[in-house]
Amino acid sequence: MLISATYICPVKGLAGLEPPDPRQLGRVAKAAKGLGLEKLLLPVLEESLLGQSRGKVAFLDGLIQALNQVAEAGLTTCLIAPAQRILGLDWVPPYLVRAVRDTRAGPVFVDGRVRNLLPSEWWKSMAVVQKRIRIFRELVGAVSGHPALAGWIILDRALEWSRPDVQAADLVLRSFVTEIKDRDERNSIVLGLGWSELLDPGLSVGLAGHVDGVRISGGETQPTVTDRGSGLGAEILMAIYVGTIARWLYERPIQVEIGWGVLEKANIPEDIAEPARALAGAVPAGAAWTSLIDPHPKLNSEPPWGMRHGLNGIGLLDHGAEPKEQVETWLRAIRSILPHKGADEFIDISREEYTADPRTHLLRLWDHFRESL
Repeated sequence: MLISATYICPVKGLAGLEPPDPRQLGRVAKAAKGLGLEKLLLPVLEESLLGQSRGKVAFLDGLIQALNQVAEAGLTTCLIAPAQRILGLDWVPPYLVRAVRDTRAGPVFVDGRVRNLLPSEWWKSMAVVQKRIRIFRELVGAVSGHPALAGWIILDRALEWSRPDVQAADLVLRSFVTEIKDRDERNSIVLGLGWSELLDPGLSVGLAGHVDGVRISGGETQPTVTDRGSGLGAEILMAIYVGTIARWLYERPIQVEIGWGVLEKANIPEDIAEPARALAGAVPAGAAWTSLIDPHPKLNSEPPWGMRHGLNGIGLLDHGAEPKEQVETWLRAIRSILPHKGADEFIDISREEYTADPRTHLLRLWDHFRESL
């Protein structure tokens, strides 16, 4: 199973809209290589690409320098672009939000700070759609062909922000795919979805046919099921479950995000090893840790880390790039066992039956899944 992790620069963070520090990334990439990770996921914020020409060029040059460091460490990378929800916080450019604050809205980072704003219906504006495609084209043109670049995670969590109609979503997705494939057909393209799409999969099922795989994230919240438990072990079991449902539903290789469970309780290696072995033997093609490295203490109060207690300790590595003891046990457990067939035999309905009432079936099938372990 491919094991990866999302890299957020521990000395620059994200709020400054800067590319990762290349020297720091080089050091961290070598530590990740030592842990046996094969790929880093680098989020690219759309707002980072909105400056004047000189600023945009500087950002893209910095991103290329970061990719150079990944290549020197012997790893590959996948760009999350445009990255939207990172460590539980939405990061969007100004044209994706309404101008008026609303107490019903969740936090969003825009224009240099966190505010409570509702999403705009940007899918209905052809001018905004074309602008986003043009910005994405510039990004793809700058980095395509780099030896470290192995793939893309596109429209990550975008379907949750402002629900589009099928035609608009299909147009944007196809446009992004074309921009990538026209320059480098070798790059894999993954559609980024939150697990909540499994509660309303009609739109995403159609879109999944245009991509090579699907990433399921959203561990900042969890499905409300019976006997879920807490901690990283329980989260891994849930990742197996939603990943298996997604693989069956979308008929694509599935990557699952994990790591949020470390916030729920103290986790010891013994709690994690058995669920990790189950994850390695199940359907998902890859597992991605939600954050590779903890931030430098000076960033602890900055978004996203300052938005939730304990978020600054969710990484596989501490802020000095040293591996945490329990992480090596978890990674060894995953690498030691190969996938097996029949992991979805607990699913006792057709896809048509599931999509007719997904909320009921997602909760009901959890009990069948637990019985099958």
